Amino acid sequence: MNRLRLGTIGSAIAIAAGFICAGSIAQASPSYPSQLRDALGLAYTPSCMLCHSPTADAAAPGPVDTPFGRSMVARGLSGEPNPDGDAGTTVDAGAIDPTILAALAAMRRDGVDSDGDGAQDLDELSWGADPNVFDGFHSNPVAPPHYGCEMGRRRGSNGAVWFILLGIATMAARRRG
Repeated sequence: MNRLRLGTIGSAIAIAAGFICAGSIAQASPSYPSQLRDALGLAYTPSCMLCHSPTADAAAPGPVDTPFGRSMVARGLSGEPNPDGDAGTTVDAGAIDPTILAALAAMRRDGVDSDGDGAQDLDELSWGADPNVFDGFHSNPVAPPHYGCEMGRRRGSNGAVWFILLGIATMAARRRG
């Protein structure tokens, strides 16, 4: 009976903790897009979908579940502004939550590329791209130069043809001499 009672109490505590954690994760912060804009000096205000997937109720975004959002949370972004009254850093008469600033600094330091397209997330935001979408960007779109034997291996060229022509020319030179 004691084991059953302890198991029930333990289960109740685990379920309650799960609801508490889920509630704090799921809450969006409506001021974060403008704070992100100010912190990065963007010419536009990012959408809430930068961190949250679209939901049926646009007024109540779901949990942070995009690659960029998860990268920010992993680097210290909290789900709500600092409850201790620390307004953060003032930019253009607004306050930026210190956890945003810390997460952005860590993103820059770590060179985070959430979508794996070769462009860092903060660079993509600076030019108006979505760091959650692989857009085919590659850091070096120009093909590297080829030297030596590689010169004959271009698209539409076959190295075997050159080898055969060299063999024919060698045989022709032997017959003449």
